[in-house]
Amino acid sequence: MKKLLPILIILICSISVNAQKLTPPHFRGGDNAFHDFLNKNLKWPKNVSGGEGIVTISFFVENDGRLTDLKVVKGMTEPFNKEALRVIALSERWVPAMRDGHFIKSKYSVPIQFYTMEAVQVLDSAKAN
Repeated sequence: MKKLLPILIILICSISVNAQKLTPPHFRGGDNAFHDFLNKNLKWPKNVSGGEGIVTISFFVENDGRLTDLKVVKGMTEPFNKEALRVIALSERWVPAMRDGHFIKSKYSVPIQFYTMEAVQVLDSAKAN
């Protein structure tokens, strides 16, 4: 009986872990659609020269797919931060996270990259070599 108890505890724990499968939220259409959306809608801030980097935005994806509580968690200058917030707020409803077959509210973060055309050309030539 003493040997059976640890086996039962392990079995019960593994069942409860497997029962809580979590699928993270995502942009409708997946990563490629999200990149296309960013390429189409992300604008370089006006009257700003130079400045390359990443703005990380965090938000909640509600169980109906709405994005709420958008915040800059790692930013650049204010014009870049505002543009990153604007473009994420512009996105349509996302596919919410799912746990045990039910949509749930979840927190998510996404990096928005700002690069000049010169930097993109350097990156493209480095990839080609």
